[in-house]
Amino acid sequence: MKSLIPMLVLFLLPACAGHQANSSAAQEEWLRLNREFITLYSGASYEQALATARKEVDLAQGFMPRDNAELATSLNNLGVTYAALGRYEEARNPLERALAMREQVLGRSHAEVATTLGNLGELYVNLNQPSEAEDAFIRALEIREAKFGSEDAELADTLSNLGELYLRRGLLEQGEPLLRRALSIREKQLGSGHPQVARTLDSLAGVEQARKRFSQARTLLERSLTIKVEALGPNHPWLITTLSSLVEVLMAQGMVADAEPLARRAVAIGERAYGPGSVRMAHPLTALGNLMRAQSRLDEARELYGRVLLLQEQALPADHIDVAISLGNLASVHYAQGRFAEAKPLYESALAISEANLSRDHGDVAQLLHNLGVVERKLGNLDQAKSAFMRALAIRERLFGMSAPIVADTLEALAMTVKDAGDEGASSMYRQRAEAIRAQAR
Repeated sequence: MKSLIPMLVLFLLPACAGHQANSSAAQEEWLRLNREFITLYSGASYEQALATARKEVDLAQGFMPRDNAELATSLNNLGVTYAALGRYEEARNPLERALAMREQVLGRSHAEVATTLGNLGELYVNLNQPSEAEDAFIRALEIREAKFGSEDAELADTLSNLGELYLRRGLLEQGEPLLRRALSIREKQLGSGHPQVARTLDSLAGVEQARKRFSQARTLLERSLTIKVEALGPNHPWLITTLSSLVEVLMAQGMVADAEPLARRAVAIGERAYGPGSVRMAHPLTALGNLMRAQSRLDEARELYGRVLLLQEQALPADHIDVAISLGNLASVHYAQGRFAEAKPLYESALAISEANLSRDHGDVAQLLHNLGVVERKLGNLDQAKSAFMRALAIRERLFGMSAPIVADTLEALAMTVKDAGDEGASSMYRQRAEAIRAQAR
């Protein structure tokens, strides 16, 4: 299973005028801090930005009235910085307070309410609350479209967020039109060399990856990387997503040697930006682990996957889909090293989480069922293996059609399993179906 797209950097709006009866000196100091925060955050200096956001909150808490626009903005800044550092639970309270305060002070249809809704939506994605995320994004979309029209650059942010959410959930047909609309707006309003254009290119590349169209994905990612390097410099953390995804695409194209320098570059950038103990390291470390596994450097892969899983277990809910991905990855290494008993519970846990998050008919669920079937067969549990393969086969036939090569994979596994169980007739039937699919694909 490939890594899913992580939460991307959230852009902020400066505070609106609060019109409080506060000293001009205090107001000027708050404005200075807010400008400093935006500079630090935009430059990915998140620890310094966090310190500045805390100062903003402390200062704005002394303004009158107690609920004021400056405090709402300060809380928003604090929340998105915690999120950028992967401290998701700490981000929730300030962002939810910022939303409630902005609704009270500015009104439920204000543009800054939409900004905080977008930030909360991205946080909910990382907290494994897709329904709450979808609600937040749709509400933000409605506010922005009503206020600014259908071609506004801020609207593109929300379209992109919602499209990325659908992509994470495997809903490509719903996500792709939103992402393409966001790309069109951003190119028109911001210019083709803007980093936000690159963000949307990354997401569209994810759509192409999910459809196994790796050449198209690579073209999008290489364009994104060029934009980001030119606009942000060679060491900005926004490069991590693009580099990590490009690693996966190059591996799929058999270009493993070309992928390794990119993978190590992504890890180095992440460790500088976030520190080695941040959950934001999960994406680049997973990409490097996948590369090690592809080269049969299994001890290195196991160490990397274990590190990722530990970071995620410390920062994410236990049923988060990214935890399932890491469990599946770690299980695959145990399997490759012949440790089938160790692989089985990992696959089972990954399957349970994936079914809860992705629906029982998702392609990743089918892959986990297939993998679990292989392990059960290796352990001699033929009934359990057959059951897993039959479920995987039904999902793959629905998703990909009766003649897809991936269907043949499961048919071949079924043929071996029922043969082991002594059912030569069923084994011959499954094997013949698989051979017909392979012949058709040649």
